Amino acid sequence: MIRCFQIYILLFGLVTSASTQETIAKRVHEATTLVYPPARHAPLHKATAVHLFAFMALIGRTDVTPDDPQGLAATRLKSTDDPKNRNDDDDLTVYGVNSGQNNIIFNSSMQSIDIYEGKGPKQKLRKPRGIACNSNGDVYIADSGNNRIVKLFNPGSYLTFVDAFGKKGIKPGEFNEPRGIALGTEGRIFITDTGNDRIQVFDKNMGFLYALGDKNDSNGLAVSMVRPDGIAFADPTENDLFFREEFMVVIDLNNTRIRKLTPDGRFIAGVNSNDYGYQQVFLTSVAVDFYSNIWVTDMFNHCVHKFDRHLNYITRFGNIGDGDNQFFEPRGIAIGRNYGQVFINDKKSAQYFHIGTDILDLNISLQDSSVRFDFLLTEHSKITARIFDEKNNLIGLLCLNKSFSIGKNSILWNRQLGQGMVGGIFPNELLKRRLAVDSSSIRKQGAPKDSGTTAISSSKAQSGLYRIRIEAKTNYIYNRYFTKQVEVEFAF
Repeated sequence: MIRCFQIYILLFGLVTSASTQETIAKRVHEATTLVYPPARHAPLHKATAVHLFAFMALIGRTDVTPDDPQGLAATRLKSTDDPKNRNDDDDLTVYGVNSGQNNIIFNSSMQSIDIYEGKGPKQKLRKPRGIACNSNGDVYIADSGNNRIVKLFNPGSYLTFVDAFGKKGIKPGEFNEPRGIALGTEGRIFITDTGNDRIQVFDKNMGFLYALGDKNDSNGLAVSMVRPDGIAFADPTENDLFFREEFMVVIDLNNTRIRKLTPDGRFIAGVNSNDYGYQQVFLTSVAVDFYSNIWVTDMFNHCVHKFDRHLNYITRFGNIGDGDNQFFEPRGIAIGRNYGQVFINDKKSAQYFHIGTDILDLNISLQDSSVRFDFLLTEHSKITARIFDEKNNLIGLLCLNKSFSIGKNSILWNRQLGQGMVGGIFPNELLKRRLAVDSSSIRKQGAPKDSGTTAISSSKAQSGLYRIRIEAKTNYIYNRYFTKQVEVEFAF
């Protein structure tokens, strides 16, 4: 299991209402779009400058302090992976850009940390910003202050300088304040050349291939760029994506716009802050998870925004503060896709999360002989929904571990079909299709093991006070640690 104490030192309810016609659930809600791992898995889930100082003191480097942290990158190194041991598959190497001190902080093992600073003018960094890595040990840094890209290599426990590419200018292979960097298919390297309003694309040897958004762009396909910054890439050739779609996500327009593009720059989707209800944002970094959902850090609003893979807005997570689940100007974000591990740094701290799920905007309404439950899921989830009467008897098992997609969903309980029977279930209304309910998910005799319940009645539901309990679990392996549960009373 990942030793997040070392990694993170280095990087930095319910209120209900009811009426006879329509019921709208109102809840006091604990956000669980991201959740902390259990203490036995990660004793420290949030690290501050104090933690970093204490750990750096062990290697005699108390001069290393958090100073303008920027990009994050994470990978499972092949060189340290034991193919026969599945228990180490979530042991990630995480790199953090400490821009103010011009160094890279990373975990050299699961028990120790190290820094890269470089020796001599060619190797030293100056105000680095973005960082990207792969499982082979290659690490690329957008060395913004030097207007170049630096390549490092990690054979397993240390970083060594390989080469530096570029200089200030407008020609292919030249840069003006490069900020973001992402690795694509076939080893291609995508770099946001911020001051030149373009994205430059290189092969794995840093040979120039083409530019996107450049006024001199010859392919005629690419959209224009305005100071592009954070960038992420979804590579379907890797085994860490559920949907086999190749795309990149770019933040531009002075850190206010998000666009999803093909690798050759063709437009797929895009949103401005007004599209999801914000007058002002300052978006910095972007990451893509296993289900191609898109996560973006927002320094101005001190939060992380989550979108689905079509750039439909899902929710925000976090607010300003120095407590749990809070941020102060979040900067970098990196995701270990296979296990749903999320790393976020801000100006003062770094935090480690697992991707959780949340049930938002739960509304209950009467529709003739049915009761409809509408809600929004912040993650692809397995849902179990039960109906209880006012004596806490279980009278309806609407679904059991059914797969629902991220976004808007509905469940319909038809009271006329008999208690304990499902009248309709609509996972993800965005798909505009109804999914049949598997009869195996309905227990027609007896009740499942549940405290304070009795056998399911076969009689028709009568008017009265009822309660729905909805439970959600993610599809990630860590779902055994976390179940979201929401209960709401309603009457008809």
